[in-house]
Amino acid sequence: MKTYKLKKVLHTEEAAKLKGKFLSDDSFDILINEDSDGYDVNGNLLFRYRKNAIPFDILKNGYTSFKDSIELTEGRGIASGSSHKRIRKDGSVSNITVGNKVMSGNVGYMDSSAMIKYCRKTAFARKYFDKFKQGIPFVEFIEQKYEELCPSYHAKQKAIATGTNQNYLIGNTCFTTITINENFRTAVHQDSGDLSDGFGNLIVYREGSYDGGFFCMPEYRVAIDMQNCDILFADVHKWHGNTELTNKSDDYKRISFVLYYREKMYLCNNPTEELNKMKMTNNYYKL
Repeated sequence: MKTYKLKKVLHTEEAAKLKGKFLSDDSFDILINEDSDGYDVNGNLLFRYRKNAIPFDILKNGYTSFKDSIELTEGRGIASGSSHKRIRKDGSVSNITVGNKVMSGNVGYMDSSAMIKYCRKTAFARKYFDKFKQGIPFVEFIEQKYEELCPSYHAKQKAIATGTNQNYLIGNTCFTTITINENFRTAVHQDSGDLSDGFGNLIVYREGSYDGGFFCMPEYRVAIDMQNCDILFADVHKWHGNTELTNKSDDYKRISFVLYYREKMYLCNNPTEELNKMKMTNNYYKL
């Protein structure tokens, strides 16, 4: 296993200018494809990467169970490469902010937001509850690796998950939500809405063949080549994105799974109370 001590190459202001931009092979100097840990010069963990850490049957189960959550969406904001006001069919500008259309979905549970003011299952969990349950062993396996490889971050996330209504956790884990992307080259962004004390979890399922699609942290000029059965824990509150996918076969797929705890889930009431909120909200909009 290799250990990297990485100096920040870009100053904070320089890195922020990359927001919403797409990365290329010119965005990194180090490409990691073996078991590695990366730290900044102060000893803070940046990433922990392990190859072949997930049995293929468990990974495939995660894909087959959750793939129907993926749909064309404009809700991924700056990670899609744009953040702009929606244009209505009549040409007028809406107050709703959207991004470019990409293939992405959410599995599990969502907390209250400005648009939807109650906690709830995702549309996928409501519509395909049997498939949702079928994929829980995949999530629980990632939980085990999280605890094993990032124990201090896992302990903080587990503590807040223990104080959360258990109806909003995926199986016996500290995860509430999974974002799943298909062939989605993310632009430079910092994750938001997830628990700030947690640590990012990334898994990739691949079909067909392609080159590139590296997970890249441009501030540190480092990238990671994610293959089937690999697992990456990374500080996703740093700037990051993916490089271009090239030399793609006709049947290629790059499915990425990002598992996390949504930061306000601990505020959710039991499902009955949240259902009453939903009914009141629906009645409000009918007035």
